[in-house]
Amino acid sequence: MVTPGGIGTVLELTMIWQLLQVKHVQNTPLILVGNMWAEFVAWARKSLLKPELALASPEDLNIPICVNTADEAIALLRQHHEKWSTTKSL
Repeated sequence: MVTPGGIGTVLELTMIWQLLQVKHVQNTPLILVGNMWAEFVAWARKSLLKPELALASPEDLNIPICVNTADEAIALLRQHHEKWSTTKSL
């Protein structure tokens, strides 16, 4: 879960995003809390998916999940944990 922050937060976010993209980290949600992240992901979609210079795939831009509130993020974490705990025991 990532909350609003500065340049260091953006740097760390993009590093985790990249680890999820190349599957070095798996089955982990990247939850971004707050309006600034929705705008950041929108910028990434606009800039990285340009047809003339596609720098990412659409799937890459589906990795982050943007929510507005901590309550929404906690609900997503609980859902993920429930799914993880049931598949872990199989």
